[in-house]
Amino acid sequence: MNETMVTRSRNRAVALIQSSKAVYLGTHVRPDGDALGSLLGLALALEGQGKRVARLSADPAPQSYWFLPGADGLSCEPPEWPAEVGIVVDCDGLTRVGPLESAFARLPHLIDIDHHGTDQAFGEVQLVDSGAAAAAEIVYGLLGALGVQTDAAIASCLYAGILTDTGRFCYGNTTAESLRIASELVAAGAEPHDIARRIYEERSFAATHLLGVALTRLSPNHDSEIVSAMLTRRDFADTGATPSDTEGIIDHLRSIGGRRVAALFVEVEGEQVRVSLRSDGSVDVAEMALSFGGGGHAMAAGCTAPGSLEEVRDRVLAAVRSALSRSNCSHAG
Repeated sequence: MNETMVTRSRNRAVALIQSSKAVYLGTHVRPDGDALGSLLGLALALEGQGKRVARLSADPAPQSYWFLPGADGLSCEPPEWPAEVGIVVDCDGLTRVGPLESAFARLPHLIDIDHHGTDQAFGEVQLVDSGAAAAAEIVYGLLGALGVQTDAAIASCLYAGILTDTGRFCYGNTTAESLRIASELVAAGAEPHDIARRIYEERSFAATHLLGVALTRLSPNHDSEIVSAMLTRRDFADTGATPSDTEGIIDHLRSIGGRRVAALFVEVEGEQVRVSLRSDGSVDVAEMALSFGGGGHAMAAGCTAPGSLEEVRDRVLAAVRSALSRSNCSHAG
């Protein structure tokens, strides 16, 4: 979407929001820092304008994000009161909100705020910019158009979103615009050191124990171009960890030198497996995740697939190996 289209969509979103009294805000299952930061920052801003706001997420926030203002107000169930407008952030497809999909689909107006490059836009207004490093950047622009004065609480949420989706400003998606917005958020009261410390340096004992278990399961595949690990339901019982404690484990796998793709497989209830994928940019893992009913970015994606841990691992790794082989052939040509 070019800048003219982004501006047009932003103006339409502003008109809908300004005419509403109640809003449902939602994001994708297993929310990450950008999903939560975007949702919570927008919620605070709209409440400051007198709107009634529901903060909706099918899954709870990982513990490392509990410090964000308003995180304790997240709900997995839509409220009994109705809303005129629904806003979904950081979702490449409405199905990514999980069991909350019907609650958003039946609202009179729906706004999609996203930065994924997949063709999964939805809603009456599609405020989508694949050039943005994080949905939080798009939300920041929307707040400016709404005339919101960004305070320290809003700034902290949006800064957390940009920080995490740029990998602490280390990923290739980091732009001058990302750094400009981050600078303005710091000027508005976000504290970079405190936010980074809380997100990256304060893992619980159980989460650290689970990380250790995952690292003992490292497995190189496909001429060592892939590294993967698996976690079973028993691992969570043995360590006392919760599903949200897997947050960040995939990044440890990704940091292993020489690997083009990292994959983490987590056994969950109902004969299903959660899959997290990371790429060095040479292959598009979002494309793979979409084929398994998930989504994400070219370099970071995920899905939940039916089957046993071993079955899902084998299917996903076969898809990854095929993509790597195609990439190798194209580079050789």
